[in-house]
Parts: sequence; C-alpha cells; structure tokens
Amino acid sequence: MTAKPTDHRQPLANPADFLATGLELAESQAGALAIALAERALAAHPGDPLWQAIAASVLRAGVPEFHIRMLHDRRRNAAYRAAIERMAPGRRVLDIGTGSGLLAMMAARAGAERVYACEENAMLAAAARKVIAANGLAERITVFDRHSGQLDRMRDLDGGVDLVVSEVFDHGVVGEGVLASLAHARAELAVPGALFLPEKASLMVALAEFAAPADSVGLVEGFDLSGFTPHLNPRRHVFADDPALALRSEPCALLDFDFGAGDPPISVSATAALVSTGGPVSGLAQWLHLTFAADITYENRPGSGADLHWAINLAPCAPHRSRPGDRYRAGAWYSDADLASWVEAVQPD
Repeated sequence: MTAKPTDHRQPLANPADFLATGLELAESQAGALAIALAERALAAHPGDPLWQAIAASVLRAGVPEFHIRMLHDRRRNAAYRAAIERMAPGRRVLDIGTGSGLLAMMAARAGAERVYACEENAMLAAAARKVIAANGLAERITVFDRHSGQLDRMRDLDGGVDLVVSEVFDHGVVGEGVLASLAHARAELAVPGALFLPEKASLMVALAEFAAPADSVGLVEGFDLSGFTPHLNPRRHVFADDPALALRSEPCALLDFDFGAGDPPISVSATAALVSTGGPVSGLAQWLHLTFAADITYENRPGSGADLHWAINLAPCAPHRSRPGDRYRAGAWYSDADLASWVEAVQPD
C-alpha cells in the first residue's frame, strides 16, 4: 500500500498555510469552516494587519463585488420590501439566491408561514444563517447551501411553496440563469398557482451618447496585436448616474418577461423602432424595469439616481451625429443566459 502524504500545514501559525487552507474551504461546500477558521485566526492574532488582510481574502473569496452595491440600493430594497409585505403573509416562501438573507428575513418579518432560502455559495449560506440567527429569525427560516435546482419539493420544502422571491437578475435580466431557475422552481418546487416576485421584467432601450469604450488594440511596444482584438472584452456598461451618458430617444421596452403568467421562452429575438431626438449617438443603452405589482416597480433608467445596483448595458455603433426624426432599429436576442443587443440606422425611403 502507498501511504497518503501528510498535510503539515499549520494554518493558525503560518499566513501562507492559513490562506491556502482558507481558500480551499471557502471554495468548497465547507463554507462554515472557512468562516470559523478566519475567526480563529483573527482571535489568535488580534490587531495584526497582515492576518486581518488575509482573513478578509478568505471571507471574500468567490463573493461577487456587486453585493455591496446591491445592499446599498435603497430603491431596490424598498421595492422588494413593499411587495413582500403585501404578498408573503400566511404563505410559504422560497428565496432563491438569498446571499445575505435579507429578502428571506423580510418575508419572515412580514408574516410568512414558513421561509426557505437557498444559496449555492456555501460560505455565503453559512454567513446568511449567522445573520438570520442574529436577527432572531433562525426558527422561521431554513437556509440550504445548494442551488435551487438541487432542492426537492417534498424532502426540503414540505410539499412546495406558494411564493417564490428571487433576485438573480443581471444587467440584461437573463445572465445569471434566472429563466432556468424560475422554470425549475415553477415545475418542481412551487404549488400550482404560486406567485413570483418580481412578477415581470422588461429590457428597456434607448439611443444614447456615451464615452466610447476601448474595444480594439493595435501596436503595443512595437508589436502588432490587432489579431487579438476579437478576443477583447471591453467595458460595456455604466451606472445610471454616469454624467457622460445622455439619452437621444424616448425609451421603449424591447423584451418583456412575465414570470407570473408562466415560463418565458428559452430563446427569443425582438426589434423595436427608435426615433432620435437629435445629437450625438454612440449606440444603444439598455436597462431594467421590474414590476412587483401595478404600483410597485423598480427602474434604473439613466439619470434616475445614484447608488442603483444594476448597471446600464451599452451596445456601441459607429459614433455619429443624428438629426431629430432620424429612425433606428434596436434589436436583442437571448438564449438561456446569453444576451446580444444592437442598434442600426434605418435608411430613409
């Protein structure tokens, strides 16, 4: 027999060993152990800036940066709270992608009969349990450290839920796999007639002027790198309060998703006519409009405020100056979690 190598790492004594062990745990299903290890390291080295820094690296491993902006989006939080307070009382609620546990706690506070929350990042799931317990709601909320697609209606959800709450939308609605997640939840986790929050989502678009992204490369240090240009992924979004972003047409809804009515098609293309109000046009700006109820909505329209979580997607065209009344055609296509959008001028008859 071949003896297995012995792991001689000493994570609480050696920063490199601690970081290696902590990252392994954080990126596995042992997220609670990663948190416990970081807390032990901080207790063993109180006030040490090195250990504080590497403990932070472990606790933030694999956690998208958008969480902090999302939790500070007061307009988003208020819309979810108002809708949950109206819909959750007396219902069994599933929060898909719970993150910090905020929406699950809103549901419990609003009077839900029972709240289930799932989070596939095991470390975040463990953190959500701690937050929920600290807020006195541990007896009313069950947190699963797995994707909603791995839940079972009978085993995990006591027969199914009648309200599904989710916030797994990216800037273009579909990018975080929301369509597949909600379709599975409707078919496998919810009872017939279950409600969904948000109920609807729309992809809003308008002609816009914005700073041109750096989307090509030529000579670099004397070498021609133009052949690498097709592989570049330049920055294609800004936020609603970007002063360089100006709309050059009235907005319109290019794509609509009605989650309350059933599952949207897995792949769709759509076009819409836009009419310029005049001025420089750099391309298409695209943002979100979420509907929770007729009187509860969220929209991150350009110029609508600061500290909004979702960004404005940009689809550049050749920059030019438009005249009032010039016509354009905006287009979008999605398939599962991928979205493509564009805009083109319409030649006059």
